[in-house]
Amino acid sequence: MFASAFLLNLMSAAVLVAGCGKEDIYDGQPIWPYQPGDVTEEPASAPGECDNIVVAHRGGSAEAGTGFPDNSKASLQYTMDLGCYASECDIYWTKDDQIVVAHADNECRINGLYPWEATLEELRKAGNLANGETLPSLEDFLDIVMKPGSCTRLWLDIKNITKPSTLTQYPINACRRACEIIKEKGAENFVEFICTGNATVMAESFQICKGAGINIAWMANRPTSDYLARGYYWANLSTEFMASDGGSRTVEEFSESGIEFSVYNADDDAVMDYYISRADKMKAICTNYPKKLLNKMK
Repeated sequence: MFASAFLLNLMSAAVLVAGCGKEDIYDGQPIWPYQPGDVTEEPASAPGECDNIVVAHRGGSAEAGTGFPDNSKASLQYTMDLGCYASECDIYWTKDDQIVVAHADNECRINGLYPWEATLEELRKAGNLANGETLPSLEDFLDIVMKPGSCTRLWLDIKNITKPSTLTQYPINACRRACEIIKEKGAENFVEFICTGNATVMAESFQICKGAGINIAWMANRPTSDYLARGYYWANLSTEFMASDGGSRTVEEFSESGIEFSVYNADDDAVMDYYISRADKMKAICTNYPKKLLNKMK
C-alpha cells in the first residue's frame, strides 16, 4: 500500500477518466482488504497463442449486431470465434461481494439499480439482456474464455463511478474481488485489467493486481514521466488523446520509454491504418469492429 501522503498527492491531481460521468475525486469510503483465502499456487492453464493484437470492445457487439448485446456471453463467444487477442468487458462490484459483467448507464445504474446497492440476483431479476441472457458474472465469463483451444483473454475494465457522487471504494472492491475469483480459478493468464484514470482507484488497484500477478493498465492521459514515477508499465489511452487526433500523446512517447501501449477505440479506416502502421510498437488495438480490423491487418 502506498503511503498516505503519496495517496493524497495522487488525489490532488486532475485526471481524465472512463466512467459514468465527470469525475470529482473523493476518497471517503472504507476499502475492503484484499484477502484471497485459498488460491492456486500456479495458474491452472494459459490461452493459446494469438497471431494478432486485436481487442474487441465489449465483445465486438457493435459489429456482430442483433443477438450479441455488449457484455454478453454471445458477444464474448463472437470474439473468441474470431480469434482476437482479447475481449474487453466492464465489471462492477455488487452488494453481496460478487462481480457482475455489464455496462452501466450514464447514471451508473444497471437495470435501474446501483450495482453496489444490489445483489447479483437482484440485478438479474431486474431485467435480462436484449437477447434473453441473464446478466453474466465474472465466473461465467471465465468459464467461457478458459475453454481449451481458445487464444482469447478478458480485458476487465474497472469502471469509474461518478454518480450519485464519485465513489472510489466500489471500483477498488471490483478489482479486489475480481482478483480473488481469478486466483481461485487459476485464471491469471486469461485476464488483464484496464483501469479508470482516477489516480486513487489506480493506485490501490495496481497494488492488488501486483500482489495477484496480473497485468493492469492505467487509462490516464498523462506523460510517460507520470507513469514511470508511479511504477506503472502499461498505458491504455483513448485515440482522442493521441496527436494524430488532436491530442498530445504519441505511440513513440510510450514505446521509447519502455511502457507498453494500447489504444481504444480504433474504429474508422484512417484511424485503424494509423495504428496498424505502428503495430510493432503496440501491445494491443481495441476496436468496436474486430473482424474489420483483423481483415485489414491480414
